[in-house]
Amino acid sequence: MAATTEKNLRNALIRLKHGRPKVVDKRRKISITALAEEAGVKDSTIHNRYPDIAAEVRGLTGNTHKAQRDDKSAKLKAEKEKNRKLRAYIEELESDVRKLVSINATLDSANEQLKAELSSGNVVRIGG
Repeated sequence: MAATTEKNLRNALIRLKHGRPKVVDKRRKISITALAEEAGVKDSTIHNRYPDIAAEVRGLTGNTHKAQRDDKSAKLKAEKEKNRKLRAYIEELESDVRKLVSINATLDSANEQLKAELSSGNVVRIGG
């Protein structure tokens, strides 16, 4: 049975390479999932029992395990750096907001004081 399955996988891979699959859409990219569907097996079968075929498919698509891992690692590192920068920017903005709240409170206090002085009658407006 294993020899038959391997033969079916090899034949399905050949059909996919040449763009003449019997089961999957011809426009579909070569992948382990597409190969599994074409051969009538589960993709876990390819991963677990036929790692050489899985490696061949990854080689065709340019996605080796190491390359996939390195790519994901680089993307993760870039996202972490972006998050670090965004957190620093948020802290800076929050600091600015605190400063502006303080300035606003000082101006409100000064404004209230000026209104009180104006309403006391002891102050005369000039030019207004």
